[in-house]
Amino acid sequence: VARTVRALQERVTIHAARSEKAEAEFVVHSIERLIGGHSFFSIDSGRAPEGAEANLSFSDFAVLYRTDAQAAPLAEALARSGMPFQKQSHEPLAGRPAVRRLLAATPEDDGRLLPLRLAAAAAACEDEDTMAETQAALRALTRLAAECGGDDARFAEALQTAHEADLWDPRADRISLMTLHAAKGLEFPVVFIVGLEDGLLPLRWGGKSDPAALAEERRLFYVGMTRAKDRLLLSRAERRSWRGKVQEMPPSPYLADIEAELLKQSRSEPGRRKEDRQQMSLF
Repeated sequence: VARTVRALQERVTIHAARSEKAEAEFVVHSIERLIGGHSFFSIDSGRAPEGAEANLSFSDFAVLYRTDAQAAPLAEALARSGMPFQKQSHEPLAGRPAVRRLLAATPEDDGRLLPLRLAAAAAACEDEDTMAETQAALRALTRLAAECGGDDARFAEALQTAHEADLWDPRADRISLMTLHAAKGLEFPVVFIVGLEDGLLPLRWGGKSDPAALAEERRLFYVGMTRAKDRLLLSRAERRSWRGKVQEMPPSPYLADIEAELLKQSRSEPGRRKEDRQQMSLF
């Protein structure tokens, strides 16, 4: 681990957030700072926050997590910021609730092309609470429709076996959201690993794990760390909605295994107004 960390451009950030939503905001603000201006700063004026990397694009960022259930607050925060992203998952595309809602609202062939009907359905059925999920579903279904030549019959057949991973585009200028398993074999200049809490990473069922399972979880964490080419940011939530209730989450034991001189600490500040948090130094 130490050898991997020393190869990075700077020390590893460990961030402690109050909740999974605060953790997602940390990711958004960190990307904003590194990319040099997207919504909080004016791109046209050429102004960028100190430390911004002019050569970074959205496709240079990946946010990794242990379980697909962790993606929702991240997608919501990125959607609110206006940052483009794509989510990779091995779950069946047709099984996603947002996909089912969108398909149910899409009219049958009325003379318009399938992508236009999908876009109209998305505009009709999305609201503030489902905007991120609806837009992500629209992107996936629109790409699938394009691969099927806009043919309704081919689209319906392909949908039965399609997975989000099948539609993930490594060339797209979008932030990548994916599980640690899905990230194997990929590399990104900047990587976030979120949810570094005991019980989530390592993932524990019933509060216990056998030694072989814990060894596999440690290996998976190491794989995630080595996805980062230049910068690695690790985060955890002190409280998280997990398995049906809000729980206090202790830090992952893996954080203690990283040498202190290779780290820098970051923490969410309670009681700050939103306008102040946007300009807060995270590093």
